[in-house]
Order: sequence, then C-alpha cells, then structure tokens
Amino acid sequence: MVEELTYNEAVHYIGIDHGAMQLLKQNIPMDYAIGDFDSIEQEQLEALQKVTTVIKLNPEKDDSDSEHAIKFALEHYDEVAITGVTGGRMDHFMAIYNLMAFQNLNFAIYDKQNYIYPMEAGSYRLDKRTKYISFFASEPSEVTIQGVRYPLTNRKVSPKDVYTVSNEIVAEAATFTVHNGRVIVFESDDA
Repeated sequence: MVEELTYNEAVHYIGIDHGAMQLLKQNIPMDYAIGDFDSIEQEQLEALQKVTTVIKLNPEKDDSDSEHAIKFALEHYDEVAITGVTGGRMDHFMAIYNLMAFQNLNFAIYDKQNYIYPMEAGSYRLDKRTKYISFFASEPSEVTIQGVRYPLTNRKVSPKDVYTVSNEIVAEAATFTVHNGRVIVFESDDA
C-alpha cells in the first residue's frame, strides 16, 4: 500500500504494478508504470496507458515486478528510493530488502517511520533525523560508529549479528565508517 505522497516536481515516479494505481489516484504523474498488472482490472490498466508509459511484464517470469522495476530505475536514474513496501506483505518487503542487501543494488526504502539504505566502504556523517539507528551487515564487515549511545570501534560484524539494532545518535551527528564490507542502515522512529 502506498502512503499518501506529496508530489515533488524534481522527482521521477515509477508505479510498480498496483502501486501505479495508487499514484494515479493521488494524481502523481509517473514516468513509467511497470508490472504484470495481474492485481488490477483491464479498465485500470487502460487508464494507466492514457497517462504514462506502461511496461507490461509477463506474469510468468523469473523476477518479481519490484525487482524488474528497481533494476530498470537504477539503469535510468542516478538515485532510486521506493515506498509502499513496508506496510503490507512481509514476503514482498523481504524480497526487496534482499535485493538491497545481497544483490548489492543501491537504492533506499522509506515510509513514515523508516529510512533504509546501504552503505559501502567509506566514512559518513549521519545527522540525527530519527530516534533510532540500526545497521545489519549484508556481508562480513568491519565498522566504526561514534557519536552514538553504543559506539563501536573497528568491530567485525556478520550478517548473523543483530546486536546492532536500536542504537541512538547522542551527538549532533554520528560518524559511521565502513572499513570494509557493506551494511544496511535503518533510521527509524516509533509509531
């Protein structure tokens, strides 16, 4: 389910399958609507075809509509962020999370409470935008994080580790260094 979005003229929108109908209902113009559209009626598909370029996928395929659309977006745009994937079916969320975590696709996921994105080797400044900051290694990694309630220095973390949940930025900003590997960061607030 797509949450209510505020249209931003500088943003390019792609509706994925039923999400395209949600954008249409909110009068948000799309560059593309991508999916097999097995979850909408024929007249809804025709309504989409009147206002955007529709890329209709075969329903019998080896990737999901979301995977196809995310890869398409990454080929055509510099930055990709998706919404509407955290509040419904958890299997769909996990499929999209796995694209980010284990296929090394660089995009962000957001909703009203969360902003999720990958970090590769490098140093980053994280401003305090939410109450919590968590991260999970998508491969064996070594990290340092300072300016948080539970700092870590040159800590090796693996995809099995979960103690990296619910940290808090206690300074104006945190410093996060991924010495090697790749992590997925969650900036989150309570409901």
